[in-house]
Amino acid sequence: MPLFEFECINCRKGIEDSLTLIQKKVDKKVLTQLVSKFDNIYRIEVIDLKNKKIVADYGKKNADRSILDFYFEEGAKVVFFNSENYRFTDLIYDESDKEKIKCPFCKSKNVEKVFSSFAFTSDLSTNMPMPDMSGLPASVRKNMMLTGYVEEKDRPKKNR
Repeated sequence: MPLFEFECINCRKGIEDSLTLIQKKVDKKVLTQLVSKFDNIYRIEVIDLKNKKIVADYGKKNADRSILDFYFEEGAKVVFFNSENYRFTDLIYDESDKEKIKCPFCKSKNVEKVFSSFAFTSDLSTNMPMPDMSGLPASVRKNMMLTGYVEEKDRPKKNR
């Protein structure tokens, strides 16, 4: 299946800008401004790992959304963002499908294709799936020629 992974640039930029501001100054006022400014962020929590205490937190946790963690100050502090995930997958069959891709959260078309981490564990084939011809009349089916040919790049190494 031609399944590709994308990132919404606008949603990702909100997280990156928030992280930059948090690294400069950590207090509840800053977190309050960030949660209200960016729609894709529901809660921010900053934890000091050396002292094992919460430095600042703000927002309401949304259990259905992802939690992103970022470390700063050489791993001494961690920031947890409870937010919409800016990374998503989409099926691409032809060039016209690329123009229709938009972020499922903010509906922005400002997205970029990223390196897919699941490509190593799933089928690397970019070929379209074979259509189900069981519903076609026999007169049409006999004129269709679909083969099980697998391109060389998609074959296991032992069969090349």
